[in-house]
Amino acid sequence: MSKTKEEIKQILLDEARLSLELTEKGIFYNAEDINRIKEKTGANSQFGRRNGLPGFFLPHGNTASGTFNRYTPYYVVVEDEKPILYDEKTRIGEIEFQKGNPVSQQLLSTGEKVSDILSISPQGGLHVMYSNECSLKDLGEDCLFCAFNERAKDGETNKVLLKSPRQVAEAYDIARKAGVANHFRITGGFVPERRELEYYIDVAEAIHEKYETFNGVAVIGAPADLSVLPKYKEAGFSNISTNIEVWDKNLFAVMCPGKEKRNGGWRHWIDSLEASVDIFGKGNVHSTIVGGLEIKESTLEGIEFFASKGIVCHFSAFRSEKGTALEGFRSPDANFHWELLDKATDIYHRYGFTTYQMYSGPASGGHSAGVFRIKGGDFEGEKLNTWKFPSLDK
Repeated sequence: MSKTKEEIKQILLDEARLSLELTEKGIFYNAEDINRIKEKTGANSQFGRRNGLPGFFLPHGNTASGTFNRYTPYYVVVEDEKPILYDEKTRIGEIEFQKGNPVSQQLLSTGEKVSDILSISPQGGLHVMYSNECSLKDLGEDCLFCAFNERAKDGETNKVLLKSPRQVAEAYDIARKAGVANHFRITGGFVPERRELEYYIDVAEAIHEKYETFNGVAVIGAPADLSVLPKYKEAGFSNISTNIEVWDKNLFAVMCPGKEKRNGGWRHWIDSLEASVDIFGKGNVHSTIVGGLEIKESTLEGIEFFASKGIVCHFSAFRSEKGTALEGFRSPDANFHWELLDKATDIYHRYGFTTYQMYSGPASGGHSAGVFRIKGGDFEGEKLNTWKFPSLDK
């Protein structure tokens, strides 16, 4: 007997919740077996600073990852040269590791790989971290949860600490010719040598030398002078993101001392986001809250407030990172994050945001975009297929 649409929807939602369980509890596996499978399939090998499995697809298409943990009910074994996920003795099914795009290995004229300048998402978008260092660390004003400067110490994954506009534009050109630059997101840390606006305009102008338009989001700090916001749109960016990180204004001052002191404080960040809607339009302005730094009712209040103003407020799950002020702190459990995800995606639907807008914001929007799609019935059979940005060059 075939399953109904609602039954399949519940299967997909349960799998989305499983991905949060894997993030919380980790996964046990034999590294030698997994590395052999990854090399055989051409899967991504990088996980970052946490030891564990890189991004993979669960049997029904939801994405997941997990740090290595010996004491977890979840484990992956290789059966018939296929990675199979188990929950204790219950077989969940075959997982599929995400594969890197071959264009990432192409070289720029200056010798760097495309992957040294940007990353390519499964949705056909580009993510550029133009700076791998943040000057707030030297001022003693780093966000307490942020490992941005710690990650910069990894010379293998951060070979270019500050990408020039020319490097970004050349990598963009290579990716666009390969059909994987249908979205362009650029962000970075606070760089004292140059103001954000000047840098972003330089990048846009370098891209415009070859392309009349591009689909891009500028991830910026709230500018002291809000009158500069239209300049980002004039430069060619179609979306803008100002990541508030914490909704509670008192906690914001504690968790984000640099943003409090250097960018006008919590109220100014709100003003910047609201002003951006008048310029970029509903659904084209984004922000992010780190889920788990405050009670979920506060986070949901912020998401609801922003949605009512036409702003898509994404959220990520707080994970304690080495070298940060919150190293060793525990994130709330998967139940907390699932309730946040469940209620937030209901808010997005209620305010009429689109799948395109869900994927167009900060990188943290991907998981909630998946649940957003499931709730909207955007799946085929029992599979949540990978959504793609519409092609720019058709």
